[in-house]
Amino acid sequence: MTEGNSEAGLELEDILRRLEEARQGLMDAIQECDEDRFAVEAEDTESVKRALERTADDLDFYYGSLTARALTLPQPPGLQRADFSSMREAAMALQVAHRRFANLLHDVLPADLEKAASGDDHGAYTLRQVLEMATAQYSYRAQQVKRIAAQTAQRR
Repeated sequence: MTEGNSEAGLELEDILRRLEEARQGLMDAIQECDEDRFAVEAEDTESVKRALERTADDLDFYYGSLTARALTLPQPPGLQRADFSSMREAAMALQVAHRRFANLLHDVLPADLEKAASGDDHGAYTLRQVLEMATAQYSYRAQQVKRIAAQTAQRR
């Protein structure tokens, strides 16, 4: 491996590590939530339920779609919009959505980070940008879940 390839390989590993850490941060935030407050809306009319449904939908229909296009892979079949009935179901479904997303990345190479994906509804991004956006999404949702949980806990 040349030095450039080694650096690119390390960059890919770093991106994937940060993605996984951000996902774990969201899962940790979910575990800290009170199941009884799952569908209770916060001050901004947002609930943990809805935030997690949007996260699963974004993974499946936005980040997953862009990744599949960038890597010239088929989108997983049979995807449906999320509608969770419990915190446990949400956590499990998010794990499944992440696994589908990660499966698209199974054979990704450093050079693939520059592959572009575009669509009428999605814009145009490189795979690197898609992975960075997915990482930011996980981090944002973890913060949002914590905020909503704290707001709804205060209203008891």
